[in-house]
Order: sequence, then C-alpha cells, then structure tokens
Amino acid sequence: MLEAKKEERLRFVHTLLLAVVTLGPGCDEADEAGTEEMLDTGEALMCPTHIRTERVSSLVKHSFGWNGMGHNAEVVEGGAVSYALFECDDECRLCRFHGPVANIDADLVPTKRCVNELTQACESDGECPDSSCQYVFGPPTQRVGIWNFEYAAPLTSEEMDAFGTEEADGIQGVVNLRSGELDFTINNGHVGVGFGASTSCVGDVTPNDGEKDGTCDDASGDPCDTNAISREAALSYDCAFAPVMVDLTLPGHGMGTSGTRWEMDDSRPFCTAEGATDQRCWCGVCDDDIRVPCRRDTDCPGSSCGGVDGPELPMPTVQNPCAAGQSCNWDPVAKLGTCEDAEGAMALCFPADGELIAEGSTSVQDGFFVAGTALLNCIPHVDPMLDAQFGFPGPRLQQIPLKVTPEFRE
Repeated sequence: MLEAKKEERLRFVHTLLLAVVTLGPGCDEADEAGTEEMLDTGEALMCPTHIRTERVSSLVKHSFGWNGMGHNAEVVEGGAVSYALFECDDECRLCRFHGPVANIDADLVPTKRCVNELTQACESDGECPDSSCQYVFGPPTQRVGIWNFEYAAPLTSEEMDAFGTEEADGIQGVVNLRSGELDFTINNGHVGVGFGASTSCVGDVTPNDGEKDGTCDDASGDPCDTNAISREAALSYDCAFAPVMVDLTLPGHGMGTSGTRWEMDDSRPFCTAEGATDQRCWCGVCDDDIRVPCRRDTDCPGSSCGGVDGPELPMPTVQNPCAAGQSCNWDPVAKLGTCEDAEGAMALCFPADGELIAEGSTSVQDGFFVAGTALLNCIPHVDPMLDAQFGFPGPRLQQIPLKVTPEFRE
C-alpha cells in the first residue's frame, strides 16, 4: 500500500513538472487554470533539484580577438555540466542554480579532472599533486598549434566579496523552468592553454562507451576511448597533453538568453596601434591596470579606458586585420566577417563600426528546453604570445545553445 502511494505521488510530481516545463510563453488562461487546479490538490509541490546542460555544438557561434585567428572557434560535442537548484519559488518556475556539480548519468564521462594531468579523473585536489581538481567542460581542442580546454573553478574569497555572494561555486545563475530563460550571474570560467600538438584517439568507433578500442597517436600508443569529435580529430581524456602553460581566467558574467547589443560610438576607447590612434576600438584595457579589460572610461574608476603601446602592453589594439581602405564584410546572421588583409589574403574580422549583437533565445520542448545563451565581453591582455596569436585585448562574441534538462535527485 505504501509503495503504491509512493508511486502515485511520483507520477503526480513528474506530471506536474512536465506541465510546468512545457508551458511555453504565451500560454492561455485555460492552461494557467489547469496548473493552478493541480496546485490545489493538497500535495506538497516537489521542485526539481538539479539541471543538466549540454551544448548544442553544431549551432554555436564563437569568435574572439581582433585579428581573426580566434574567429569561428570550435566547441566540440560531448560534455554535460550539471548544476544544483535552490531557492525555487512556490510554483517551481523560477530557481537559482550554482555549481558545477557531479553528473549522475552512468554513461557520462567523469567531468572532474586534474587540470595539469587531464588523463586523471579526480574528486579532490589531494589527488592532483601538481595542480587542482576541477570540473572540465570537455576534452582539449587544437587550434593553430595551441590546445586549450575550459573549466570552472570556485571563486576566491576576494571574488566572493566583489560579487557580493557567500557561494564559492564557480558558476551561479537564475533559470525559469517554464519559459526556458537562463542567465549566468556569475561565470568564473577558466581556459587552460598548452603549446604544441595535442594527441588524438585513432580507431575507436563508439565514443564514451567505456571501451578503450582506440590508440593515442603519440609515442605512448596508449589505449583510449573517444570522448568528443572535433573538426580534425577524435579527442580523448585518455591521451596525454603537454602541461598547461597559461591559465586564463575568462569570466562570462551576464551570459544568458537575454542577448547583448554593442554599438561603436564615442564612448569606445581609442585604438593604440601606430597610425590607428584616431580610431575607436571595441575594447581596451584600463590605463592604470592592463589586467582589467574595458569598453568605456566608466569601467575604470579613477582611470581611463585605452591602454598604451609599449613594454606594459605588448600587443597594440586595432579594429581588425583588414588592409587600409578595406572594410569588414560582416554577416550579422552567421556572426562572421571577412576582408582582405595587408598581404592580400582573406582574413576573418569584426566590423569597425555599426553594431555587434549576440542574440539570445529560448525553445521549450517536451521534458527539456533549449536556452540560447549569448555574450559580448572584452578579453584583456593575457600573455605576449597569446596576445599576438589571437589579437588581445579584444572582443568576444558567443552564442551557445544549451539543452537544459531538469532532474530530480535524492
């Protein structure tokens, strides 16, 4: 009898969740009345405890830096990231979330890895003698002789004070389980960067099946299970990578479904490259601290936004790599631009004027929703080699659709 009542209660909860999640924007009064009637049955409403996010990588648009080398950057398939829900409202519609936390699906690759030894899954820093144990968003990808991967790390005490929070998790935000709106109020993202060739997994047919049927294409010849597929190769956590040389903190605060619009106007900083100091750039750095990226003077209290060319800022800023007299042919739908550079070659570019728009979106489906998150922000001066390679300081534009699935956990 007790088991029957328990099963009936679980059916009620899951039916209610489905009703809440699939009622999209613009539902009519009958839908609202039906939901309210369910809420009046006397049953205590049980909210989802977690959400699982998975990138819809085929629809990602991601470009960074002014010189075009980081434009149309790849985000590989594979890699789920889960977050815990808390402080949901009485109707289980609007919730806050924080994390990342562990995935529960048995077929998902463990997402906690030693930052400087990605072949090593871990649970705590003590298992990583030369680095830390962090949630990794997917295997490293290769680009122009440099490999990189993304991970989230807890906030430092200084960052917690700056963001006015007592939660140390690397990522926090707000999600609407009914409309699919999702916003990252804090996104303490990091990018680990290594130099040289990364290795790939050759011969493994079925990714993430736990069977190491492939072989790493390096001197080790270690067996491997493919974890993700990039444009060039099959990627695996089982194959060794060179140590991380640059650990870049790259916050994505404000990324969400609301979207962002920038306009090139007189509030933008002047470019710093010789011959371009009368032109406006999308991004600069604060004159008194080149570690701080900025879009306008108000981003630099007590200083101004711009930066100076010289030893303190090895990479001067310009609008894009287009040759003098050439403009960037910007496609606002594809979020890509092309032009001819000073050597007559085709280059990728951001526009020098007009506007940049990162568009957010939502799509509510049966049992899940797709949150089209968008972000525009500035990447600061990082490292002389990376500054020259990708054009930093410079803008970052990204649109990353996330499949979001509510979960009940004990």
